[in-house]
This record gives sequence, C-alpha cells and structure tokens, in this order.
Amino acid sequence: MKENYSIVLEKTLKEIAASGARPRLLLHSCCGPCSSYVLEYLAPYFDITVFYYNPNISPETEFRFRAEEQRRLLAEMSLPVPVSFLLGEYEPELFYTMAKGYETEPEGGERCFSCYRLRLARTAKAAAEVFQVEKEQVLIGSTGGIGMQLPME
Repeated sequence: MKENYSIVLEKTLKEIAASGARPRLLLHSCCGPCSSYVLEYLAPYFDITVFYYNPNISPETEFRFRAEEQRRLLAEMSLPVPVSFLLGEYEPELFYTMAKGYETEPEGGERCFSCYRLRLARTAKAAAEVFQVEKEQVLIGSTGGIGMQLPME
C-alpha cells in the first residue's frame, strides 16, 4: 500500500504544534500561484524560505519576471510570520539536457517526472548550502501530486 502523504503531513504538523517548535523549511517554488496555498497552510508551523527555481522557463526575462512575481506575492500575502526568499540560478541548459529524448512525451509523462527530480535535487543542494543540513537528512517534496524522497548527494 502506498504511503498517504496527506496523513503523514497532518501527523507531522500536529507534532510540531504540540512541541511549540518552529522548524525551518526550504520550500521549492516553480511559480507564485502554485506556492500561495502551501504558504498559507504551512506558515503557522514553519519558518519558511521560498526557493524559486524553474530551469524550464525561457527566455531569461520571463524567468526573472516570474521570480519577481514570487517576491511580490510574498510581500502581499498576509502570513503569520515573514517568509524569506532565495532565488535559484537561471539554468535552462540543465532542463534542455534533461529533456533530450523526451520531446514527444505527453504533458504529465516522464519528461515532467524528470523535471520534478531535477528541481528537487537542486532544492536539496540549496538546503545543504543554506541550512547546512547533513547528507543523511532527506528532503521530501511533492510536485504535481507526486511524493518523492531524494537522498542528498
């Protein structure tokens, strides 16, 4: 039977609330609109840093525009605590390399799963750099409704 990540999350949030702690969370964001609900949902429990990283956005002006929209959203949202922002690098060549051979894949196919893995692997790297987490720790992310665990490399 597959793990129900919604149940795992609810249990984790109850444990955090009971402890009175506010753990740090690096939250990957591919765009502002996708992050709004997650921010509202998790901000009461975590000190959040949003990591905007989306290597499949072109041209660079569009990437920068979307990053600024993420910043604007954070500034305008009414959250219980401030949320930090971390801008990832503009790296479209990583996406193009990853997508090679998947050009005919349908939306939601293996190209998308590979892109999710690419984004979350870069998020894990940012977590190691920014939060100085240990290699033994695991980043758990959910993108496109798919739960993934990525051991830090």
